[in-house]
Amino acid sequence: MTPDLQRPWAKTITDDDDIAIAALPLVDHCLDVGEVAEIVVRAWAAPLAAAAGRGLTEQDIARLAVLAALHDLGKANRGFQARIDPTVRARVGHTGQVAALLEHSKLKRHPAAVAIQAMCDEWGAEQHFAAVMAHHGKPLAEFEEGANSNVWGKHNEHWWPGSDGDPAAAVLPLIDAVRARWPLAWGAGAALPAASRFVALFAGLATLADWLGSDSRCFPIEGPHGAERVVLRAQAALAAAGARGLLSLDTPPGDFFDAFKNPPFDFQRGAAGELGAVALIEAETGSGKTEAALWRWLELRRRKLVDGLFFALPTRSAAVQLHARVDKMLTDVWGADGPRAVLAVPGYLRAGDVEGQALPGYAVRWDDGDKGEARWAAERVNRFLAARVAVGTIDQALLGALPVKHALFRSSVLARSLLVVDEVHASDAYMTGLLERLIDQHVAAGGQALLLSATLGAAARATLLRQPCPSSEEAEAVPYPALSGRGVPPRAAGGAAGRGKAVSVEVAPILDDARAIATRAVEAARAGAAVLVVRNSVAGAVAVAQAVAEMADDLAFTVDGVATVHHGRFAAADREKLDDAVTLTFGKGRAGGGRVLVGTQTLEQSLDIDADLLVTDLAPIDVLLQRIGRLHRHAGRERGAFARARVVVLRPAARDLTPLLRGRSLHGLGGTKRVVPYPDLLPIEATLRLLETMQEIVIPRDNRMLVERALHPDLLDDLADGLGSEWQNHRRQRNGGTAGDAQTAHTVALDLGKRFTELRFPIGGEDVATRLGARDLLIDLPAPLDGAFGGTIDRIAIPAWMAEGVGAAEVERIDGQRFALGGQRYRYDQWGLARD
Repeated sequence: MTPDLQRPWAKTITDDDDIAIAALPLVDHCLDVGEVAEIVVRAWAAPLAAAAGRGLTEQDIARLAVLAALHDLGKANRGFQARIDPTVRARVGHTGQVAALLEHSKLKRHPAAVAIQAMCDEWGAEQHFAAVMAHHGKPLAEFEEGANSNVWGKHNEHWWPGSDGDPAAAVLPLIDAVRARWPLAWGAGAALPAASRFVALFAGLATLADWLGSDSRCFPIEGPHGAERVVLRAQAALAAAGARGLLSLDTPPGDFFDAFKNPPFDFQRGAAGELGAVALIEAETGSGKTEAALWRWLELRRRKLVDGLFFALPTRSAAVQLHARVDKMLTDVWGADGPRAVLAVPGYLRAGDVEGQALPGYAVRWDDGDKGEARWAAERVNRFLAARVAVGTIDQALLGALPVKHALFRSSVLARSLLVVDEVHASDAYMTGLLERLIDQHVAAGGQALLLSATLGAAARATLLRQPCPSSEEAEAVPYPALSGRGVPPRAAGGAAGRGKAVSVEVAPILDDARAIATRAVEAARAGAAVLVVRNSVAGAVAVAQAVAEMADDLAFTVDGVATVHHGRFAAADREKLDDAVTLTFGKGRAGGGRVLVGTQTLEQSLDIDADLLVTDLAPIDVLLQRIGRLHRHAGRERGAFARARVVVLRPAARDLTPLLRGRSLHGLGGTKRVVPYPDLLPIEATLRLLETMQEIVIPRDNRMLVERALHPDLLDDLADGLGSEWQNHRRQRNGGTAGDAQTAHTVALDLGKRFTELRFPIGGEDVATRLGARDLLIDLPAPLDGAFGGTIDRIAIPAWMAEGVGAAEVERIDGQRFALGGQRYRYDQWGLARD
């Protein structure tokens, strides 16, 4: 039995026996969400206007609030209301069920259905209504274009009048209450904007409004209800939006020095200029692109062109490092009580410099209590982009362009922000294709984007900036460093006066000899060098790191005295220790003396590493330039015999790369498997040929020349022709594969130019996110494992490719370093996660 609670109900509080002891009436809940929706729509008025192609009227705002308020009208259905009885096992929903009420030949004649249909017809809101019904994160099959009774007919029974009453009749008081709250919505006036991008944007904002309006801490379930709730509702809605950073925030006056404590370089100052909605900064690694991006954001805020910021990076380590720098800028500009940056990396709970602790029931406890606008967004991965300021991995933004749950929420909340994409380069056609779609949709909603790169080739630049690709000669003549944008041609922009780094180049044929690589690194470290070894694969990095530890444990990179390696397969707590140790021993403030740090691509970007000698696997030139950026990063250091920056590029023992065309991969080069980082061997061959002819390169003077001569498509075509039929076939296959990857990206990506009822989120659509690398399997361990560097870990992420086929199996702890999952065994130790 259940107590006599107000019906229809929307939300309940239950006791330990799952008996409802309090219930929030449906009308009150819907009005709560509508109240929040009006605030959210006003906060996103500029993106909505851009997507609509016209400004919003007060009547538009009222109508959108009404539609959002009606999001849960389906909870009036019989099956949902029966869920208040804990003995009822059927878990009937409330969204797709609405389609039956509106479509069944008899049910649609009910006064409630007639009223809803009339509203949609008068307002031109058929698509908008379908968008609101998708507030749980995906468009509904029941509202798809052409859906018939085979799809929605299963819901009919929940609406039929019976001895227990008429469920649809309970919708009428809801409509009356909403109409009384927003009477302007029903006045004569123009239809709502019909642009598909506008409807999709509203869909995501409806989800935001529902989440906020469902927070029982702000909108209590137990009461007050009815007329007594009106004042509380208005106050709670405003407080909920303000507490989560959704209301406007002025930018204090100030100049570049106030924000960053140093005067700007020319390109940093110019970054705030008129560069279009999609801007590009090209400058060498370590030149200050991050500060240029942040300055652009501050100036765009002052011009009321953006509100938020999402700084997207290629790796978790890079995001963790940059987060602290961005958060410091916020404190320097706004003070201690200003906005704080969310670390948008799965596995972390961090807002500003405060850590959260996950508790049962999805609760989070914060070290300093629950305060600060960033907390709410930091507590769930799918909320990250709702933060006013967030720093995270690029996959978090790209998920807004894929047909996966909450994609529309992600893209909608992002619309108010400057999207900064760091370390853009041309190595992955699939990622570039998704990024292209994301940027196009972001700009269509009035958003601003900024791309940062040290190594962007002409072809990739042309794609992202919607320009024709220049010839190789024209491409090489483009200035560098440079500022440009869509519709804005590149213009030279200088960095530090007289800045230039000469780097000696050596090519060594020891790519597949871990001990020989370790020997070179140890010898240099014995001579006083801080040596960085970057490998293309985790296995290759671990092999060298273990060899270094065996040969010279006093020179090996350690964390808390434990020799280790840097890559992405560590638990979050251990990754943080790794990054901190890298900064301490290889960063700006490092002490002198020799040491060896070995890692993978996680060391390429954004980490503050200042090495004397770089030993690196052969890779495309744009990637190598990123790695070379870790050399002599900070001027003024005494480097002894390594006063001149040096790079040793490792190639296979056999100079001829042709055998790698035949399906066999070697340390990330060639091969056909998806997890191979560099399957296209023509840029590898072109890079190797360039480096073999150059004993020295000068950064940034040679950047443009190196990138275009090794990556320009015309020159790669010529190289393939000169190398013979096998290479020509490889070129055709890779061109086909690249075109296929780009086409795949465009095929799987959301097309928000379609009518909302034409959008499809296919079953199994999570596969596209897995390919993105955004669906690593995050598992909670039944009992803690030993941490890599002491302590314990109770959660770890398994890369999607390593977790393939494990399904929803339970985790079995074997011992302090090993566990099993779905028939697979894994080991976790000082060298990271590996299959056992």
